[in-house]
Amino acid sequence: MQRETRIANVVLGALAALSLLLLSLPLSTPVRSFKAGVGYLLDPLAYHGEAGYRRVADSPERIRRLLQADMENDQLRAELRRGEWVKTTVEALSLENERLRRALVLKSPSSRSPAWAHVMERDPIHWYRSLVVDAGGDRGVALGDPVLGPRDGQLVAVGRVVDVRPMTSTVLLLTDELSAAAAYLSSGTLEGLVQGQDGPRLRMNYLNAESALSAGDSVYTSPTSATFPPDVLIGRVAKVNPRDQFLTFQSVEIDPAADASSLQELMILRAKAPEGEPKPPVYVPVIPPVVVPVSVSSHTAAVEISTSTARPRRRAMAAVAISTAAGGKP
Repeated sequence: MQRETRIANVVLGALAALSLLLLSLPLSTPVRSFKAGVGYLLDPLAYHGEAGYRRVADSPERIRRLLQADMENDQLRAELRRGEWVKTTVEALSLENERLRRALVLKSPSSRSPAWAHVMERDPIHWYRSLVVDAGGDRGVALGDPVLGPRDGQLVAVGRVVDVRPMTSTVLLLTDELSAAAAYLSSGTLEGLVQGQDGPRLRMNYLNAESALSAGDSVYTSPTSATFPPDVLIGRVAKVNPRDQFLTFQSVEIDPAADASSLQELMILRAKAPEGEPKPPVYVPVIPPVVVPVSVSSHTAAVEISTSTARPRRRAMAAVAISTAAGGKP
């Protein structure tokens, strides 16, 4: 400890002696250069701005150029970082705008008032259970409202609202083990109950034990569903489970159409929109103009070609022949 104290005292004394020496020396070019360089190394922030340029102006030409180049380099780095941030923000907004533009084409059930919301938060531990969106009671969201999501140009079933706060809501996904929805298979009139497994797949139970089931069938919400509107895609059959002799029904595994990891915007089907809310804009696709080719008869084309390629003397002779046939004088 005493050794470190002695070293610190020696360094402090050396710096004090150096300061006194610099103060006593005349302001020659080498002394000013050394003072400017040491001052910039010890406190570079003092050389930024107008006051820093005044300090640098008293330094020799080479030192002034070096210090100004270093300060300009710092400014350019800061502007480059801001430019990268702006570029990233613009790209993210452009992608979001494109997704929302495509989502405007999707049609929601006429009996409900749709409200688009952004996914704000996912539970990293329970990935297939729930997520939080940025629409709450301020936008008329209520408990039990069905939630749909865009997928390949159509709306698919995602889940339902289970918690409403002033500006956010919690959506319980269909893949959660507490979720269930009445559904039917596209290959027939078979109905069953789709239940979550707290994993990437769903299970459809209570199917007729005597029916022939096959993988690849689409699964849609049933008109008897208490939450979802009818005929909304839930997923497709991925596997037919072996029959259990102790059960009176069959079950299948379903790949959900809505992937929990790729959901970014959701449509909440509210029972009623709040008063004063503007209607969402209607997307009208831009139809490119159709260029209609102009048909030219072969006779006209031949006349034009022969006229354009004829010699001036032959043109004059053709004009005289035409005027003579019309009754005029040559």
